[in-house]
Amino acid sequence: MTTRDLCFSLLLSSAALGFSGCGSTNNQAAQGGSRAGGTSGSTGGGAGGSSVGGAAGASVGGGGGSSGGGTGGTTVASCINIADDLIADFTTDNGLSPVDGRSGGFYVYGDGSLAGQFDPPLVKDQPYPIDTTTGNTCSSPAGSFHVKATGWGVWGAALGADFMPRMPLDAGMAYDGKGFKTTYDASKYKGISFWAKAAAPLTRVQVSFPDVYTDAAANPSIIDPSISSCVYSTGASNCSPYLVKLGDSTFPNYQDYQIDTTWKRFDIFFEDTLQDQYNTGFVPPGNQITVKYLTSVAIQVNANFTATDVTPNDFEIWVDDINFIE
Repeated sequence: MTTRDLCFSLLLSSAALGFSGCGSTNNQAAQGGSRAGGTSGSTGGGAGGSSVGGAAGASVGGGGGSSGGGTGGTTVASCINIADDLIADFTTDNGLSPVDGRSGGFYVYGDGSLAGQFDPPLVKDQPYPIDTTTGNTCSSPAGSFHVKATGWGVWGAALGADFMPRMPLDAGMAYDGKGFKTTYDASKYKGISFWAKAAAPLTRVQVSFPDVYTDAAANPSIIDPSISSCVYSTGASNCSPYLVKLGDSTFPNYQDYQIDTTWKRFDIFFEDTLQDQYNTGFVPPGNQITVKYLTSVAIQVNANFTATDVTPNDFEIWVDDINFIE
């Protein structure tokens, strides 16, 4: 296994952006939902997208049971319907719900492979489009963030969003020639919830939360002058965002989670995150995620790694109703 099997993701350029919303019923309990005991929602935009303005349980959307034990009872809700917690619902576009200063939209990015492609394709300086016809039963009207990725064979491909706009260029430069990412204080939340389904069951999925210390486009020296930005390469400055890997025994609360062909809700909790074991040259203060200074969220599908080879892990995914969990 190499250092590439991880959230190298944020090293490379981001592409399109997004917009938001929520609502639903289900016939199962949300995976992991009972651990939070709360609600959910939040995340925001990359370059060039619109600016309006998303873990680990899973419940099949649709159906709906009855409460109260009798026939014709009320539908059991598995949707998070707290407006202040909403990150994005994709009913209009890829943008974030404009709550608590969150702004921007969802984008996609890959590992730089020459054969790598996204469908819908990226269009420079244009927000990444949504699928207006498909959504889980939380959405009204329908809408979801949909992407098909093929040919990404270095570390993989991802979708994500920055929570806040970047700093002006005269306030500092980041590795990609843009202003440093601004941080968002998510300390009142326990994690993030989202609904997802795929064209085929997905493997090697991770949900990551870059913060000011583990995002190469952030500037930790603003908080601690003795710390410089981490670098997604080998060496002492190499780091990994704090993350959770679905279907991985390293994360026991999530080892049975898988995004498959049915809509399910996933609740991911900050307290369960770890740095990737292959990218720990730099360990942030306290060796834990700094929720007070989050920069972004990403759902990444890693390439297929063996002892001797790396091949693309092609995927097609729909994501909907992203919320913070209180």
